[in-house]
Amino acid sequence: MRAFQNLIGGEWIDAEGVIPADDPSTGEVYGLVPDSDAATVDAAVRAARTAFDGPWARMSVGDRAEALRRLAGVLEKRFDTLVEELIMDTGATARFAPMLQVGAPLAHLRDFAEMAHHLETPESFPLQAGPALGQWELHREPVGVVGAFTPYNFPLFMTVWKVAPALLAGNTVVLKPSPLTPIGPEALAAASLEAGIPAGVINLVHGDRIAGEALVAHPDVDLVSFTGSTAVGTRVMASAAATAKDVILELGGKSAGLVLPDADAELTVRGMLFSSMMHAGQACVALTRMLVPDSRYDEFVDLLEQRAKVLHVGHAADFTTDVGPVISDAARIKVEKFVAAGLEAGARAIVGGEAPAGVPAGGHYVSPTVLVDLDNDNPAAHEEIFGPVLSVIRYSGVEDGIRIANDTRYGLAAAVWGTDLVRAREVALRMRGGLTWINDAAQADVTKTPLAGRGMSGVGQENGRDGLLAYTKVRSLYTALDTDIDLRAYGVVGSEWE
Repeated sequence: MRAFQNLIGGEWIDAEGVIPADDPSTGEVYGLVPDSDAATVDAAVRAARTAFDGPWARMSVGDRAEALRRLAGVLEKRFDTLVEELIMDTGATARFAPMLQVGAPLAHLRDFAEMAHHLETPESFPLQAGPALGQWELHREPVGVVGAFTPYNFPLFMTVWKVAPALLAGNTVVLKPSPLTPIGPEALAAASLEAGIPAGVINLVHGDRIAGEALVAHPDVDLVSFTGSTAVGTRVMASAAATAKDVILELGGKSAGLVLPDADAELTVRGMLFSSMMHAGQACVALTRMLVPDSRYDEFVDLLEQRAKVLHVGHAADFTTDVGPVISDAARIKVEKFVAAGLEAGARAIVGGEAPAGVPAGGHYVSPTVLVDLDNDNPAAHEEIFGPVLSVIRYSGVEDGIRIANDTRYGLAAAVWGTDLVRAREVALRMRGGLTWINDAAQADVTKTPLAGRGMSGVGQENGRDGLLAYTKVRSLYTALDTDIDLRAYGVVGSEWE
């Protein structure tokens, strides 16, 4: 039985309460995670503040970038072990985990390091203010202590997306991961010590609601970066407002893939199934609504059935598995309830809709499910399910398709499928989604493309230059370049002065 610990000020510390963590493929408990209290959070925040007031924030951005590269190098030595552990921890499949649970995070650590130039040189410009001459400079400075909350679906991936830009900008971090998937965040925290990152720059506090609420409310936390459900995210925003904290919220989605009449059927079906079924549908940017024109509806439904019914559900470590388990039994029950509600409201399951057969006992498995003959008011079409469920909706014309696609409280991602790229681009620019693809899904570039949700999908942005600068505050510095008092506007007061 593995016992996880908190990392505070460079020291590993136990907590009194514990939360069991299990392997989603079998339901077997493999570790005990600290259920930290408010006092533990306070100690971590104080350690982060001490580290921030020390040399870290004053270190050159180039030196901080080099620290991120060293961190990537330390983690890379554990690549194979991390893959095995994160398959057990997250239920990500053996074909999926090496790339997206481990490989991509390590690459992104180095990618963020290459973004140092955005912070190195202040922007400056001269200003002629009447007869006076001066110069403005815009400096980007760290915010301070960042409270970073990571979700269970991509624990190491999302830890890197928050910790790397925060550290590069000169901040210190208190990391509060999901208690369901503790391995990746703890691995990064441990690697930070080996990489020579000063104690207190990265602090790790495991826990659940009590720890999370204490971190958001703590008066010495300057920014909260949260990825998770919309319901929890709105509570985070409300709590952060009490102390006027900055927030970055990446929340839920119900993203649409709009199929234009000229779309390539095979490309579209495979892309939509990949997006909706990858990691058992547990991805915030998953395309979970497929909008198909009347003229090709039956064709696409037939092809979806052919492709989806051969997806293999099974143990995540089995290399033949296409769709592994969802994260927990509670998650399984929630997904099944959404599917049942969709069927009750008139949908028809052409694949799935019932418990899968032949899967390991005790695991948290849901059948890959494709629902058809439903409209956008069906619960399965407008609620985020976060499981391997694709809802297929018929539309009568492109304008109708755009209307249905945008008829959602979310706006995280979107896709358009069509061979006329000019037309597809016109439609894509009208879709409600900060991250929009044409003839593909799940593409991202952390150095260039911010992820910025609309509506209930989030506040602020992650990644790209904008996402990096979200971890900074701007200082506007003015220098007068002459000393002639007569050139100032000071004469509006003190008229009797000589």
